[in-house]
Amino acid sequence: MNDPRRQPGPTSDPTQSADRPAAPAAPASWQQPAAHPRRAAPAPRRPRVPEPSQRGYFARHWHGEMSLVRAYWVNNLLVAMPLAMALTGLMSWISVKGDSLQVSAIALLLVLPLLLGLDVWCIVGAWRSAGHYLRENGSRLWGYLAYITLALGALQLLVSVLFGVLPSLGGYWQMARGIDPIGHAKFSLSPDGRSLRLDGTIGMGDATRMRDLLDSEAARGLRRIELVSPGGRLHEAELMAAALKPRGHEVRAVGDCASACTVVFLAGRPRQLTPGARLGFHRASTGTYNPVFEELANQQLEATYRELGLPQPLIDKTLDTPSRSIWFAPREDLLAHALIAPMPQTLAIALPPVGKSGLPDFDDALRIHPVWDALEQHSAGTIDAVAKRMWDARLAGAPDEDVQAAALSPLARQVPALIARSDAASRRRYVQLVADQLRALHATPAGGSRPACRDLLDGRLDVRRQLPIGLQIRESQWLLDAATAPPPRWLPKAATAIEIEVLNRSVGTAALGMLSRLWADAPDGAAAGPACEPVIAMLDRLAAQPPARRELAERLLFQPRAF
Repeated sequence: MNDPRRQPGPTSDPTQSADRPAAPAAPASWQQPAAHPRRAAPAPRRPRVPEPSQRGYFARHWHGEMSLVRAYWVNNLLVAMPLAMALTGLMSWISVKGDSLQVSAIALLLVLPLLLGLDVWCIVGAWRSAGHYLRENGSRLWGYLAYITLALGALQLLVSVLFGVLPSLGGYWQMARGIDPIGHAKFSLSPDGRSLRLDGTIGMGDATRMRDLLDSEAARGLRRIELVSPGGRLHEAELMAAALKPRGHEVRAVGDCASACTVVFLAGRPRQLTPGARLGFHRASTGTYNPVFEELANQQLEATYRELGLPQPLIDKTLDTPSRSIWFAPREDLLAHALIAPMPQTLAIALPPVGKSGLPDFDDALRIHPVWDALEQHSAGTIDAVAKRMWDARLAGAPDEDVQAAALSPLARQVPALIARSDAASRRRYVQLVADQLRALHATPAGGSRPACRDLLDGRLDVRRQLPIGLQIRESQWLLDAATAPPPRWLPKAATAIEIEVLNRSVGTAALGMLSRLWADAPDGAAAGPACEPVIAMLDRLAAQPPARRELAERLLFQPRAF
């Protein structure tokens, strides 16, 4: 019988033998693995080597499929940067030194889109390669340095396009069609062929036009070049200077001559500045924002000025003046460095040589004289009349002193009107000058018993040659000021009876018209008048009169007696 106590329990396995070893016991809870096992550390990733692309070289660079080394260092720095500098250099060369502006402008317009497109291609491709480089765990230092330099390059390209290319694009298009956007100078040859005037901006092709005029038959007797110009193309001015320098023509600035015009001015000899004319200097400009090419252009300008004889202090001042400004050299500095001929201080002119001159030579000498030029502007025809009188005296064999004195007779017709239209201050200066002239001539006999001062009062013009040089200079300066003064609002009327009575009571009965014959042009003198001493004393007493009475007396001194 079976023993119920030997029946297997619920945990026993009846299929197992009794002598089979028991299963190992379950591990303790602290020995069991965690419910969320710890992740293993990832293996270090290596930059992915891009698979070979079927695109061409330009497309691979544009999509950033090239290595950063090739995209940045080769394609960008070794290609884009030199091309950008070449573009800027071409623009600078066209602005400053281009021999053929039209051909250069055509070349620029053709090449410009290609260069800009290539520059954009280089920057975009290198930028994408830098992004791939960083995403593949490349060095952050080199990746972001590439970003920064590429961004700066893009900014420089944008600035060059916005401020250098686009503003000048219309000008280059005009130059490509043979039109200079800054304009052209106007050349005028005088009817006698002795003077060539350059007026206006010096533009493309003006040097060729000027050279053709100089070589023409009409300019065989050319003596001088007259300039009035704000400047223009520097290289055109250099070509003009090269054409003028060996010819030895006189150059005369008859108005403001600035910038490139000064290069033409310095090529002449002798050089003269007419009254009111100025020489203006400043740095050269290439029209770009590249300091390297700006410096190269100014080195060329410095070399040009030095070759033409401009002193280094004036060159330094020129290079310190921005291209958008202007520095007008003081006349004193130009005289100190012998860059211009000194202006005559008296009415005497530089007489043309005997036997080698004609009437036009006297006309030229008078027109460069500041006083005679001012008198011509005040009363047209003065220089023609004076030149004719001086030429006639030369033909008659007169000595140089008499030739110079021949100019006084036409002048005598203008001086009374200049005195009448002068303001009170100018007239007072002339009264004081006359008093000093009378004193200087008082002790100088003019011949016989007549003192030289009496001849001055009677209108004998030749006695003025006996005046001291200082008084001649003062009179010349007064004539210049009177001729260039603005016209009065109204001319003085003839003296009234009341004014004459006031004059007689305050100064003396002889005051009216006492100085009215100073410029009478009476070669043989006049009837004996009062001695010089009372006249000098009366002029000295005017200083003690009240201002209104003194002004009246000084005005009536020059008005002839009407009754």
